[in-house]
Amino acid sequence: MNGKTCSSEDKSCSFNEILYSYISVPPGIYMYSTQASYQGNLAAYGPNLQLSLMNICAEARLFAQTISNCGNTLPFTSSDSSSLNTYVTDFSLDGTLPIRGARGELIFNTYNSLFASVPNLSMSQAGVTTEEFWTFSTGGSYSTSNCTNGVNFDNGDTGNIGDPNDTNLSWFSFGNRTCDQFKKVLCICY
Repeated sequence: MNGKTCSSEDKSCSFNEILYSYISVPPGIYMYSTQASYQGNLAAYGPNLQLSLMNICAEARLFAQTISNCGNTLPFTSSDSSSLNTYVTDFSLDGTLPIRGARGELIFNTYNSLFASVPNLSMSQAGVTTEEFWTFSTGGSYSTSNCTNGVNFDNGDTGNIGDPNDTNLSWFSFGNRTCDQFKKVLCICY
């Protein structure tokens, strides 16, 4: 296992879990990243920011390397019409399902625990992304740092981003970046 220290939650260290993932897909909400990187004007791909983000994630799902064939997709980016912490009610998302990485790695025990607990694995460790990603979120709510509702793509405005290597509560609201920078967008499917 090439000198890696393994935890009980790290499925990539267990032969049985790897084998199980090929035979049966564990239930959960699967997280994946877009292949492309985007500037902060994320509203440019639809009639408003939320629908634009949904378009981005639907397109990225076609190429996502997840073991699940889940069909419902949502952006892991807050918008002015729906925040990450309201998805359970806004989209009838089952908050008791675990959040998993592309290969089934357990990132969070439940969606409901997403904003109150630290992740079991970073996005990088779970195979989701190794790059920073736009979240426009603070504590799961829509942040005021949002590239002016996803319209701006210049260096005079900022948007909240997440850190792919962070395993603290701040992983999804790690800091701000200017909107002219290219970042990934994370998505979930269920």
